[in-house]
Amino acid sequence: MRTAGVREARQNLSVLLDEVKKGREVVITEHGRPVAKLVPLERPRGKGVPNFAALRRRMPVFDPPLSATLDEDREDRL
Repeated sequence: MRTAGVREARQNLSVLLDEVKKGREVVITEHGRPVAKLVPLERPRGKGVPNFAALRRRMPVFDPPLSATLDEDREDRL
């Protein structure tokens, strides 16, 4: 774990963020006392790409199709 004073953190924030991106923690100190900690974000472990085929199977089927209904509605305005 790296420590950096407030002044160093202000002057070298991009360098400290690069350290955090690599998975390291950085403690910011003020007058030698820790006041903050920069840590990498925990990324949620999702399922990845959604299954769009399953999503489409769950969607309601409109009769007549919604596109036909919209076309009819627009004819009134044209």
